[in-house]
Amino acid sequence: MSVGLGGPLEERFRALGFPTFIIPKKSRFDFRLPFKLAKLMRQTQADLVMSTLFYADIMAALASYMYKPKALVSWEVITGRLKWHQIAMYKLLSGRFDMVAAVSNSIHPFIINQRGQGQEKIRTIYYGVDLSKYAATVTISPNCKIVFGTVARLVYQKGHTHLLDAIPMVVQRCPQAVWQFVGYGEKEAELKEKAKRLGIEQYVEFLGKRDDVPELLRQFDIFVLPSLWEGFPNVVLEAMACIKPVIATAVEGTVELVMDGVTGLLVPKEDPVALAAAMIKIIENPHLIAEFGSGGRRRVEEHFSLEKQIREFEELYDELIGY
Repeated sequence: MSVGLGGPLEERFRALGFPTFIIPKKSRFDFRLPFKLAKLMRQTQADLVMSTLFYADIMAALASYMYKPKALVSWEVITGRLKWHQIAMYKLLSGRFDMVAAVSNSIHPFIINQRGQGQEKIRTIYYGVDLSKYAATVTISPNCKIVFGTVARLVYQKGHTHLLDAIPMVVQRCPQAVWQFVGYGEKEAELKEKAKRLGIEQYVEFLGKRDDVPELLRQFDIFVLPSLWEGFPNVVLEAMACIKPVIATAVEGTVELVMDGVTGLLVPKEDPVALAAAMIKIIENPHLIAEFGSGGRRRVEEHFSLEKQIREFEELYDELIGY
């Protein structure tokens, strides 16, 4: 069910035979949507409703005044910082949610402080990776190149500008290194201009939006994510599943994924010098590529499989609705 607009997944759900409902909005904040949603919930006799992201959360909470399912769950994944009116709406309606499923332990303070949710109604369920989709592979780049890859929207949050600042320090020591940026966003033109200004445009390739991320991850030697904040970066799990060492900033959910010195290296955020040092360390100690990569794969298999995520959601649903 989508409240407000449809999307590219709509036809994929329909093709799988799932009942799919789209409730379009007529304005930025369509006050008729909660009534329409409540009507649909009543018609389907919904026992449990789970929403995710601000707009859907608020619509579901308002609809619950007209039709209260046995359980209303919010799935908090955090994709951006909340604005003042969003904080106010969440705090006003926090009592309508029976549980908030958090993607990491690190975001519990955010849920408590920004959403006004009590700790007793927060449960961490980590993302899971389809291990068959991100099959374990080891690749060695041709021509002695070392390929650093990052997959992230080109926005302020992801910290690409600090990675660009680090690259000149790396190529001075290791001119065989190259970087591939996968993703698109509002900072693309600015980042390309900065790469040119730094004189590193020949080392950095902007690949844009891609639908073949699993294949690209397999082609990287080392994965880098210089984010300024994260809820839980699923792409780090995917890189680890592909036996890639990870260099990342020590922020929120990332620190629950990457074990420093075991599956990769953690560095302070907004610190190009530390970021460059980590990249140089792995280049100059190539055995770490295999060691960190295999450690990451084991960690995903043991703690972050898709089967584990599904099982934990099923257990939560059963607990809430009494089945």
